Amino acid sequence: MKTHRVVLIGGPTASGKTAFAIRYAEKLKTLYGVDSAIINADSVQLYDELKIITAFPSAEDMEKVPHRLFGILKPNEKPSVAFWLEEAKLEITRLQSEGKVAIVCGGTGFYLNAIKNGIADIPDIPSDFRQSVFEKFQSIGRDAFFEELLRLDSEIVKTLHQNNTQRILRAYEVAAYTGKPLTEWWRSASSVGYDVKQIVLLPPKEELHRRCYARIQKMMNNGAVEEVRDFVARYPNYNGGLCKAIGYYEISDFLNGKLSKDECVEQMFIHTKQYAKRQVTWFRNQMG
Repeated sequence: MKTHRVVLIGGPTASGKTAFAIRYAEKLKTLYGVDSAIINADSVQLYDELKIITAFPSAEDMEKVPHRLFGILKPNEKPSVAFWLEEAKLEITRLQSEGKVAIVCGGTGFYLNAIKNGIADIPDIPSDFRQSVFEKFQSIGRDAFFEELLRLDSEIVKTLHQNNTQRILRAYEVAAYTGKPLTEWWRSASSVGYDVKQIVLLPPKEELHRRCYARIQKMMNNGAVEEVRDFVARYPNYNGGLCKAIGYYEISDFLNGKLSKDECVEQMFIHTKQYAKRQVTWFRNQMG
């Protein structure tokens, strides 16, 4: 058997990546006697809080197979792709030195892409320039801003939805400041040189939607409301990376009386489907 030292498992939210990665690891051990560990490639699961709404692996799952890079950050820390890649490379090196397989699993496509292709050496963008871009975004509106971005980087539409504010701002900043589209910077990235096996899970849409709704119901039944209530009490006015977790704003609105519980669940379902759709598009375009 040829052992792939790095296995990438990607797919949209609720596609069953964690369960698949565990089964994959168990098969490696049972059939070939090869040990492995699962390396987290999901940005919100880097944090050690809000484990219910971020679908953090259960204690039982983490006992079955070693898990790495889960819960390594405090809520106010903000990781970059470069930070994650360096941490992942350290874990991969350790596993390789022990003759084990690294299973990199998650839904943050930029992380998985960094393992495959490395990351581009993009210059730092000055904070005043970034602020001016943000002010322009607010001034001319999302649609006009996105049209300008497409003039700077016509290929970005293949990997980016215009509703992803953080990413469109980043793409605009890079293209406008460096004079080189972000997609060109990505192409110029140097490979990290791993022997990679790539697996993408893409369930049919109806099945994926069913899984999304079941996950939300499970979260709500397992204490998601209490989790968010406690977090907000400890971190008032929080605006860090965990805000990206679907359920944070929706449950906060429920707690503040802006939504009923049924409306909260419906909003979570709508936003989860939208997020999954963007992920599916990204994985089809970027990972095949």
